[in-house]
Amino acid sequence: MTREDQLVAPIFVSGLRKSGTSMTRLLFDGHPATFTLPLNEFHFFRYTDAKPITSNRKPRTGTMAERVDAICADKWFQSHLPTGAPRALDGEAFEERLRKRLAGGLINDDKDLFEAMIASVVQSSNYYAGQSLSEIRPVIKGVHQAEFLPELLAWFPDLKFIYVLRNPYGQLNSAINNMRHGNDGEEEKARIGVDHRKLDKRHPYPFLGQRLLEMRNSYYFMRKWSALYPDNFRVLVYDHLLADPEPQMRSTSEWLGLEFDPCLLEVTENHGTPMARHGWSVSGNHEAGRLSTKPLHAWKEQMPAGVVRLVSLHFDDILETYGFEVERPTVSRWRRFDRSERPEAWLTNRFLFTPAARRMLS
Repeated sequence: MTREDQLVAPIFVSGLRKSGTSMTRLLFDGHPATFTLPLNEFHFFRYTDAKPITSNRKPRTGTMAERVDAICADKWFQSHLPTGAPRALDGEAFEERLRKRLAGGLINDDKDLFEAMIASVVQSSNYYAGQSLSEIRPVIKGVHQAEFLPELLAWFPDLKFIYVLRNPYGQLNSAINNMRHGNDGEEEKARIGVDHRKLDKRHPYPFLGQRLLEMRNSYYFMRKWSALYPDNFRVLVYDHLLADPEPQMRSTSEWLGLEFDPCLLEVTENHGTPMARHGWSVSGNHEAGRLSTKPLHAWKEQMPAGVVRLVSLHFDDILETYGFEVERPTVSRWRRFDRSERPEAWLTNRFLFTPAARRMLS
């Protein structure tokens, strides 16, 4: 990599899906010392031979040229654009820059590839102002990045890693919403997400085992890295952030070594422009880019008592450690979570209450 392409103290944002990671990433969007990538997800390790334990994806093998081919064809760099959103990333320019670096012999290992991808994304974004990457701090979000913190630290010893933790009740409730409405458009998903009276058998209640396993694995890495790398890894509690944003962001900016700016309290995209996208955590619950407490309470109205009991059974340690109240409803485990819970899902979800499932998820 050229000296201008070398990353200095990059900021990573990670956490479970539907935990407020997108919102947190966009709080940094307008800060003058950062460059928030226009990609909501920056998938990198899917192009390497590393395999995350929270995904069924097979490791990618092949030459560096084959990996670059796969990256340039990926929807995240070409066509993954929300309806109505401005095209913040020029996919053709991104591909041209990345291939030029490869042809110039600048991509020889995974670290080179990572830096080349970041540099190409930044320089192909419509709000790039010609800064050197050694002078700005990229903000990079990816939900599987936490598993690979040791690899990232070996490349960037000065990195800062923010893990967004949401109350497990709220996190699972939002994840279930997403699982049930995954094939709907963004506007329809946002509308249904706040009005469960619209749910019916077209949106069947899912099997929750895989989601609970992802939660447990993610919490494992959260606790492990918090203990091992306190200078580089920080847990930011989503619920605390929404309830009292300014002290949370002041503390976080101090830890990052950033000067506090009021823009850190606003959700924007493309370097300070108003949000054009819809979503449960952003547009659907926040007004004019300001944070709201509305997402904190949705699970209390939407989550079936049986699922609340399930979360309390498997994640009482997380709830207690981070100061969330533990709910223990007395509803029968045999009661359906929802009228749309099909027999096969009902049977497999009942297994999740057993001691065997508790051991698997411990």
